[in-house]
Amino acid sequence: MSPPLRVPQPQLATLVAQAPDGDDWLHEIKYDGFRLLAVLEDGSVRLLTRNGKDWTDRYPSVAAELAELPADTAIVDGEVVVVLPDGRTSFQALQNVQSGGSAGVLRFMAFDLIHLDGVDVSRQPLDERKALLETVLGGLPGDVVQYSDHVEGHGPAFYRQACRLGLEGIISKRRDAPYRPGRGREWLKVKCLREQEFVIVGYTAPQGARTGFGALWLAAHDDDGRLLQVGKVGTGFDTALLRTLHRRLRSLEVDEPPVANPPRGAAARGVRWVAPELVAQVAFTEMTADRSLRHPTFRGLREDKAAADVVFESPAPLDADSSSGGDMGTRKARTSGVASQRSSASSRSATRTRRDRVEIAGISLSNPDKVLYADAGITKLDLARYYEAVADWILPHIQDRPLTLVRCPSGRGDCFYQKHIGENAHPSILRVAIPGDPEPYGAVRNLTGLIALVQLGVLELHTWGARRDRVELPDRIVLDLDPDPAVPWERVVDAARQVREALRLLDLESFVKTTGGKGLHVVVPFRRGPGWDEVKAFSQGVAQAVSGASPGEYTLNISKAKRRNRILIDYLRNGMGATAIESYSTRARPGAPVAVPLSWDELGPDVREDHFNIRNVPQRLQSLKEDPWKDYAAVKQSITAAVRKKVKSL
Repeated sequence: MSPPLRVPQPQLATLVAQAPDGDDWLHEIKYDGFRLLAVLEDGSVRLLTRNGKDWTDRYPSVAAELAELPADTAIVDGEVVVVLPDGRTSFQALQNVQSGGSAGVLRFMAFDLIHLDGVDVSRQPLDERKALLETVLGGLPGDVVQYSDHVEGHGPAFYRQACRLGLEGIISKRRDAPYRPGRGREWLKVKCLREQEFVIVGYTAPQGARTGFGALWLAAHDDDGRLLQVGKVGTGFDTALLRTLHRRLRSLEVDEPPVANPPRGAAARGVRWVAPELVAQVAFTEMTADRSLRHPTFRGLREDKAAADVVFESPAPLDADSSSGGDMGTRKARTSGVASQRSSASSRSATRTRRDRVEIAGISLSNPDKVLYADAGITKLDLARYYEAVADWILPHIQDRPLTLVRCPSGRGDCFYQKHIGENAHPSILRVAIPGDPEPYGAVRNLTGLIALVQLGVLELHTWGARRDRVELPDRIVLDLDPDPAVPWERVVDAARQVREALRLLDLESFVKTTGGKGLHVVVPFRRGPGWDEVKAFSQGVAQAVSGASPGEYTLNISKAKRRNRILIDYLRNGMGATAIESYSTRARPGAPVAVPLSWDELGPDVREDHFNIRNVPQRLQSLKEDPWKDYAAVKQSITAAVRKKVKSL
């Protein structure tokens, strides 16, 4: 079986004041839609956004038609759009189609080819890549996927015509240049309309009969990496969007303003601040000298773009772009360590703020090049980009669970445990009150919180079996299979299967994961109901049943002396205050290993305890056809009194 395709980050255009002239440039219409990379392999197509999200399910007609390409493997760059009757594309109409509104003419405008049938064509000149793309697309049976044509030379005239037709603008590209991931000046964009993305940083309450919210506070990053508010937008929303967006905003609320220049006085009254995660597309008539928007109108959410990438857009003069191409051959995409090796499971949304700082998900990382895993050369920035890559996978498991942290600010080898969160912690690290404990624990619920923990030098995330709204009621059991070093891996695998069978006798489904150490975890989700003491007693009963069936194989005694050539079935992780390593958390061990969920079918001798690390997990996730724990959230089972009684008879 061939390894999965390595998907590059997309090439991005730089905003300039006027279109370049000369025959060295090809000019295309600037579309008003979502940028997608289409990846064809194994007979099917995945549609990936700029920040690595899989949107195949959103545009099945696009994926289905691209799957008919006359090729075994391909990577096509393009934009999904809705075409209006007058031929223009409309981002707002595309948003309506996505939300189930009125149908439009959906098209995928393909404008570049990066890979074809095992060959990396990205190094070929643009005009050769486009000629090859046009030939390949000519074999498609439908009209959903269309070739994005271009004009050779005559950039200023093409731009004027585009503006007369009411188009958004044009993209000008060096015809002799290779495909280079990241933003550079070989692709230039010239806009007809004043419009750009802004980060949503807050909202106000609705007035009168309006529902949801009144207006959104907006912001962008300046050249120093500071997030600065630019005012608010209150038009362009329909009732359905007001309601759905309000629900998302409520889940992101923070106590302190995330901007460096919060409003003062009357303007600040009633503002509810949110973590800077959502990105809005906004049209406006003017941006004043003090960076305030005039007459802004909301156009839609940009779920394909990361908040950390949103900066103030000011057109550069064309002569600064060097129509001859300048020194662009030396430009490279921002890559470092693990980020240079992983595919687009996530965006590289790091923004250099100063020489010694990088911003990801709204968190400014100090000393981003600090080495945290000396044996593997892994830096703080590499760790942040790993969590950025796996955010969609780890967050459903870690959200709102009280944390015990392993912090290693000076790197692996100099670590300590931390349970409590101080008053100066970033607002994205939530404070969780624990009965009987005078100091709060921490919890996170979004990527910003995860990156804030990376900034603190956290290398391990251990979580409770309960969530912060009801810390006294657990909702999962973890049975930790911790073998003596002399025990072969095959016995650990067999032990996990035996635990699974014991749970099945109790009509309970379970899930398995590696721990980043030498053992395995068997995890049982259930509806909240019994308290900690009951759950701990039940998990002890399961452990005793498995151990009793093979007394020479297992022990329940945590003493390492009693564990010789045996596997400890550690049920003590199911008491109040006890924790277990969270899925997709790194470990403070050589090689930066990761705790990884597996399907039961995957579990075997080929998947060793040290198989996964931060360099290969993002690639694994991108190559998976489905989540190994896809049924985890759907399992509806209870640890009833009858089940607790039945365990005693196993």
